Amino acid sequence: MEISLYYSKIDPSLLKVILALCVSSIEIEELVRFLALKNLQGDHSNEQNSSGDIQKKLDVISNEIVIKHLTQTKCCNILLSEENEAPIVLKKESKTQLYTVAYDPLDGSSNIDCNAPIGTIYSITPNEKDETLLGGNQIVVAGYVLYGPSTELVLSVNNTVDRFVLSANKKYLHVGTIRLNGKKKIYSINEANSNSWNRDMKNYIDGYKANGTKYTARYIGSMLGDVHRTLLYGGMFCYPADKKNPNGKLRVLYEAFPMAKIVEDAGGSAILGNNSKQRILDIVPKDIHQRTPILLGSKEEINKYSIISKL
Repeated sequence: MEISLYYSKIDPSLLKVILALCVSSIEIEELVRFLALKNLQGDHSNEQNSSGDIQKKLDVISNEIVIKHLTQTKCCNILLSEENEAPIVLKKESKTQLYTVAYDPLDGSSNIDCNAPIGTIYSITPNEKDETLLGGNQIVVAGYVLYGPSTELVLSVNNTVDRFVLSANKKYLHVGTIRLNGKKKIYSINEANSNSWNRDMKNYIDGYKANGTKYTARYIGSMLGDVHRTLLYGGMFCYPADKKNPNGKLRVLYEAFPMAKIVEDAGGSAILGNNSKQRILDIVPKDIHQRTPILLGSKEEINKYSIISKL
């Protein structure tokens, strides 16, 4: 079943925003698939974006595509992009402009030139008062598109997480509902940073490497790819605070909020870690590019952190 039929009973304006993001992702997918042939590899410039990362050519183009399609819906009032220093406040043209979209147009873009998994992450929040900083618990839709061996869309709508695959005729077709109940013993974290970890994280990860535990480490290097595997197979994903990044590395609005919403709605947990079991969705954002540590996965794996850290 196509998305427009699957979500036919939701608010029409909200559906228009979802469909605009789908169209955006199909355009981006085409560029990702043939980027080497279209001279889209490499850096856009030596300048950093608002989050401190060097922009790739495809970062910039993907951002422009998303802005174009969301603006055309006339259902959005504010767009928040990881690639833009300031909020994009859209001109008032309709009474239906009641939604704010926060998004990372191309997560994992450091993997672009080596053909590893990358994707688009977003959340949609009602915003009748045209506010800029909205809490995670106000999000009504969270989703991501994974550009991998196949192009997959994962959407949380009405607190249910569904999985769609892009067909040969460029339609997203429903293939199932996701519940985070996989039993594979996988932990996912960048252990190259272990010397900079705080004591709580060292103790937690040491537990996975103890004799007899039979856990396997898997780390792709793009949050989207690692979280997608976690949703389907089980286990945990973490990007902790450390001595180099005491406030964490991932962005609250563009990465942490959408993924936390999806993971929780699939039956898992998403917390800060960093000697805290505070829900990611309970963070009160103070800046549109605010960062956070994050620990997410099955409730079983996240509970292990609480026990080890005596929270």
